[in-house]
Amino acid sequence: MVLNNYKENTPWKIIYQNVRRLITTNSKEKVNFFKEYTEENNILLMNFTETWLSETMQEDMKIKGYQLYRGDRKGKNGGGTAIYVQEKYESHKVTEISVDGVEMIAVHIEKLNIINIVVYRPPDAKANHFMKILDKIRDILSETRVPEPTVIMTGDFNFSFIEWIREENGGCRWEEKLRSGATSEGRKQFDKLNEEMDRFSLVQIIEEPTRKKNTLDLIFTNEVSMFTEIEISKSNLSDHDLIELSTNIKTDRHQTKENVKKEAEKEPIFWQLNFHNEDVNWKLINEVLKRIQWEMLFDNKDTESCTITLLEILLKLCLKFFPMRKKQKS
Repeated sequence: MVLNNYKENTPWKIIYQNVRRLITTNSKEKVNFFKEYTEENNILLMNFTETWLSETMQEDMKIKGYQLYRGDRKGKNGGGTAIYVQEKYESHKVTEISVDGVEMIAVHIEKLNIINIVVYRPPDAKANHFMKILDKIRDILSETRVPEPTVIMTGDFNFSFIEWIREENGGCRWEEKLRSGATSEGRKQFDKLNEEMDRFSLVQIIEEPTRKKNTLDLIFTNEVSMFTEIEISKSNLSDHDLIELSTNIKTDRHQTKENVKKEAEKEPIFWQLNFHNEDVNWKLINEVLKRIQWEMLFDNKDTESCTITLLEILLKLCLKFFPMRKKQKS
């Protein structure tokens, strides 16, 4: 009971690891480890690469309390991606793709408005195959969503010739290692990855080595401030280290208490806006409202959840398009 109360009042964590085969015919050791991990920690997301799963493996990967999304390798063994999402939050698969050994899967967590992407790029990946994965990621992130989602992209990218240096803002800059042994093919793919990440203002946040002396596993996000602590730990489950990210995302119970307190303290924001200002672009507002995928947002939700979602969207739109009223001088 004490542990449950502690979990309910602590923010969510996200973990990522290249697990080098999640399950075998004779062993569920890794799945059982993560089952225990979720019982002891407040885990929102578990992202994995190199799952090595096949269609014949179904029931043994399930973890109570979590929805599993799989992006298995197509056509040959190995590789693969997987995402476990805490089932308290509705989520759906956005896409999955496997291109000759390069895999990607993406899900959208609706209430938190998070797009979570997992990528596996093997060391011998061909540029044209990796580019197809990046093209699909661009398609996902280019889709207009209001409000703009938080993006988390984790994965094993296998750019061993790159060193990362964390800066004061929490993001990392990169440098190519001396005598790195990088190929023109590898550099081309890394440059293209950076180009796409810059396009959507995604910042890489892992500085530490994640396999021996190399930082192979990377995490990109457009909301660095969401992560309050990064812990990299050696693992008996794989030759890749386990990455644990503490966030400032509150659990429902914790968030509800804070929201009630905040709402009681502030005056109604709509009263402070000037809806009659002649500079308001009503045409643009209408276009934004038309682009919102209302059916997807409200699908399978109760009235209360739909109302909260609607009010959140309207509030953000109002704050964006309407000026504040000028206070009269006394």
